[in-house]
Amino acid sequence: MHVIPQNRRSALLAASVLLALASVNVVQLHAATSEKAKVAFSKTLLGKDVKSLLDLPAYKEGLDLYINPKSDKRLDDRGIDMKDLAKFLKEKGVGVERDEWVTVTEVKVDSDRIEVQLGGGGEGSGASKNAEKKGAGFKRAGGSRINFRFGREVTDADLQLPAILPLLNRVLDTGKIGASLALNDVDPEFQDAVRAKDIVKGMPYKLVLLSAGEPDQKKVEDTTDDSLHETWYYMRDGRRWVVRFLNGKVEKVQVF
Repeated sequence: MHVIPQNRRSALLAASVLLALASVNVVQLHAATSEKAKVAFSKTLLGKDVKSLLDLPAYKEGLDLYINPKSDKRLDDRGIDMKDLAKFLKEKGVGVERDEWVTVTEVKVDSDRIEVQLGGGGEGSGASKNAEKKGAGFKRAGGSRINFRFGREVTDADLQLPAILPLLNRVLDTGKIGASLALNDVDPEFQDAVRAKDIVKGMPYKLVLLSAGEPDQKKVEDTTDDSLHETWYYMRDGRRWVVRFLNGKVEKVQVF
């Protein structure tokens, strides 16, 4: 029986450990996004309404949007090949029209892209025949999709809302998403008022801004104590709103 010397056994064991660690590292490199981040990302977008800023093709391949458009001269500053888009719109028809509000129905995260499906995600190749017969601009049911292509591994950081919203905003109006998420952080007692674009007593500055936007005029009043008195003025629907704050919260609202 052949006996392996102790020092060689140690070397073989060390090599095995290093190989195992290397295998783990390879797996981790290929799993750049965590399941937790993917689930949170999907919950953020699924069921939300967005408005398309351009016509999108009625086809399951959808629209490719490259994150770094400077890498290819064929792409515009949004990262879209407009010649390809025009071709697909002519051959496949329009799945989502410009200025059309549509619901996010599916979100997928692959190794190097994020896929956002709108209104069903687009039809297959067989369903595009009618569009071909009727010519460019023919509207068909089934929606479309956008493929955000990163040209690298997608990471958890890419799935955070501050990172993805600017990309979505290249082709979609995401105002309703922002408003919906903002309401999640609003005290329950003020949520109805914010939804109604109303201003009520007790609201802090940030909720008044969320509800009514920036005022037409602001005035800070001099006081003899440490309290802070401030008045904001709005013109809304032909009426003048005077909102008085005490130490950062609405003390009184007058409408004339």
